Amino acid sequence: MIDYIKGELAELTPAQAIVEAYGVGYALNISLNTYENIQGKKDVKLYVHESLVTGGRDDSYTFFGFATKQERDLYR
Repeated sequence: MIDYIKGELAELTPAQAIVEAYGVGYALNISLNTYENIQGKKDVKLYVHESLVTGGRDDSYTFFGFATKQERDLYR
């Protein structure tokens, strides 16, 4: 399980942040609260909630990123 991702904020929209860590770009779905907290920052640390969706050939991982542990705990 991934607890957090720390790295350079490569791209940011109100719904998604892409964090580059050691040459890998992680796409994380984010809340508007997290968007406001990280907007304008170059380096970020986002706490992660992983979601695995299974369904035959369409298995997928989705990452949700949060600016604080408290926000992640509330989501969970």
